[in-house]
Amino acid sequence: MMNVNEWDWVINSNDMTCRNVENSVIIKMEKHGDRLRGTLYDMPMTLFAEIAKVKNGEQLIEKIVKRAEEKYLENQS
Repeated sequence: MMNVNEWDWVINSNDMTCRNVENSVIIKMEKHGDRLRGTLYDMPMTLFAEIAKVKNGEQLIEKIVKRAEEKYLENQS
């Protein structure tokens, strides 16, 4: 299907977001205690439907969020 490891992320530290322009996905970073955690903020319904058809769709969404978290944290270092 899609290799989310190759997605490019645009980091916005002011809004605490990671945006993938190509797929129109936005991950919002939120503070939970002393760490940051990503939450899926926006995803087109067409992409969501495509992912939902895949056997491991839920894991794919988790992977998208994790990759965005990693890129955000790399940018903050």
